[in-house]
Amino acid sequence: MVCFSHFRTLDPETADLARELIDASNVQRSAFSSFVNLWMGFNGWMECVTDAATDAEMITALANHQRLTEAYNELVRNSPDFREKVEDFATMWPVLNVRDVRRKLRRDAFWRFSRGELMSEVLRQGVKLQPVGWTAGDTPTWPQLLRTVYTIRCNLFHGSKSPENFRDHELVVASDHILRMFIARSACFEWND
Repeated sequence: MVCFSHFRTLDPETADLARELIDASNVQRSAFSSFVNLWMGFNGWMECVTDAATDAEMITALANHQRLTEAYNELVRNSPDFREKVEDFATMWPVLNVRDVRRKLRRDAFWRFSRGELMSEVLRQGVKLQPVGWTAGDTPTWPQLLRTVYTIRCNLFHGSKSPENFRDHELVVASDHILRMFIARSACFEWND
């Protein structure tokens, strides 16, 4: 169960650490470092408000939360720059679960196949990808967006995103900008129940 008030009643130093990680992400030279700092701050908040044992459980709790969904929908409706970033981000979808690609298609799949060939193999082999249930051209839902950003975070943390790869760089930058905008504009770190 999600309880936003838990973050507000957290030890002040611990809550400040989450905020400081997000603030520090603004001054990183690398987009990847920026996203890592942002994610660590967000992850600390997620753990506090969900009290879940794993990141996957935290993501599920937040993805299914009505208030977060409503905040996201309002931003999509009323913030043209946010909506544009989300729509641009969605043009790069789907995002593959790189660990599953490695298991099912081998480690060299990204070099062995063109993007089109890779996607054909991914579909043929049932490789996990995000977002589930999304169709190109649709405006992503909150669960689709959050789960896709989480997949990018997982791929990055497991060594499968490279700053030298243009698409990887664009996915990380988009994730960073969208998550940062959502946190700031929804003011979710300040919510009470």
